[in-house]
Amino acid sequence: MTSETRAEKLAILVWAADPGRPELCATPFYFAAAAAAMDAEVEMYFTARSVELLRKGIAEAIEAAAGSGRSVADFRRDALALGVRLYACPAAMVSHGIADAELIPEVAGQAGAAAYLGRALDTAWRTLGF
Repeated sequence: MTSETRAEKLAILVWAADPGRPELCATPFYFAAAAAAMDAEVEMYFTARSVELLRKGIAEAIEAAAGSGRSVADFRRDALALGVRLYACPAAMVSHGIADAELIPEVAGQAGAAAYLGRALDTAWRTLGF
């Protein structure tokens, strides 16, 4: 792939990473961190039950793999340290009873379907879903 065809921006839709299934929750953060380490601009959009991963205390209480000693929050911190931006879907927040004050302070803001689709339709961005 030449530099002319390489995308420099990645939008990740996180909708199936359910805190009730911890084995699904670290991978989106891991991929986001990897892309950011490759100098891509990365945004993650959390919808459905996945928005719970942005609620204070939830990701801290889940181990990515039983006995690993690493919480999902550890993977989230790795992604944040590399500049990944996290967005919470406002409709999902309402659906799951999450108030603004319950989100971790690192959340960049609220953005839903229109924001993610805007990225998906922009040729400068690539998309990925979990």
